Amino acid sequence: MIEIRPHDVLFFRESRDFTAGQAHVGRSVEPLPHTLAGAIMGALFARRAYDLLNLEVGNGVKKKPSNGEWRPGFSIEGVFFHDGSSPLFKMPMDIVETELGIGELKPYWPLKKEEPAVHASVQGKRTLRFSPLEGFVGKEFLMGYLRGEPALEDLDLLRPYLKEERVGIALNGLKTTVVGMFYRTEFLRLDEKSDKGVRIAVYLSESDEEKLKAVLGEEGVLKLGGESRFARFEFKDGELPIPEALEVPAGGTVRVYLATPVVGKFEDIKTTLIKKLGNVEFLKLFTGRRLKVTGWDMVERKPKPLKYALPAGTVFWFRVKESLSLPGKMSVGEMTWAGYGLAFTGVLG
Repeated sequence: MIEIRPHDVLFFRESRDFTAGQAHVGRSVEPLPHTLAGAIMGALFARRAYDLLNLEVGNGVKKKPSNGEWRPGFSIEGVFFHDGSSPLFKMPMDIVETELGIGELKPYWPLKKEEPAVHASVQGKRTLRFSPLEGFVGKEFLMGYLRGEPALEDLDLLRPYLKEERVGIALNGLKTTVVGMFYRTEFLRLDEKSDKGVRIAVYLSESDEEKLKAVLGEEGVLKLGGESRFARFEFKDGELPIPEALEVPAGGTVRVYLATPVVGKFEDIKTTLIKKLGNVEFLKLFTGRRLKVTGWDMVERKPKPLKYALPAGTVFWFRVKESLSLPGKMSVGEMTWAGYGLAFTGVLG
């Protein structure tokens, strides 16, 4: 994996325009996978690794598409915050907060309806009053959750970053303040007070990691996020935890947990998951606001087409019609080469 440690705060642009002024705060969002892919590609371009980027450089820069679509000569499996011992995963969205404590959503069928309703289960007690639970979890909790055995009593909610607000002014040619150009910006500062300090981990296949290491070296510096802030990178040993394969009997409920955002339309994603799983039927979706996936195309010098993604932490439920074997992980949706579309499979206990 590639471990990335910023030298200072980070800023990742939200989708709406940021105009400096007293009435607006420019807020950073969490880094999306293609942002890290872009930072790595920028470091490769600076080292003139054009072949690895599938670019032609002569009279300008041109992309070399394959099967009508361009992509670099490497792919990212996933991008995560990392606490030094484990990647940090978004809280599954069917784990919720209640007046009884942290609970797990369960299906039930009122009045024999085909579509299930849900209630929260907390230590054997049921409640219909619950709210989303924000935060991150480590691999131990996530793997137990996917086995249908979430350790809710010992759940340690993790916060990998702090929000830090700064103010600024714009100066004219005379070095005096421009009227109305006082602004505020909210940055992300990775938590440095934890035992080992939080960093960003980029997971790649072993072969792609070797290709990148041959060009970039064991460690170095790259530019990341808005304002191209410097961050240090280093290749480290580490494999992405993968859930175990499970056998699910007919009538069981499969969970599909999105470990990274998935780009695409909901119906397309659902259809793909059903095809990959086998003889299942869709039950329920737990998700949040869709993410806007956009950016600036440095080669073509224009905005990239706007796409939407289901956020990490999204959970699908499927009912099993015939017994099946779960693969543990799957790739689904668009832009999987950039770290999108990593899904883990498990069961609802």
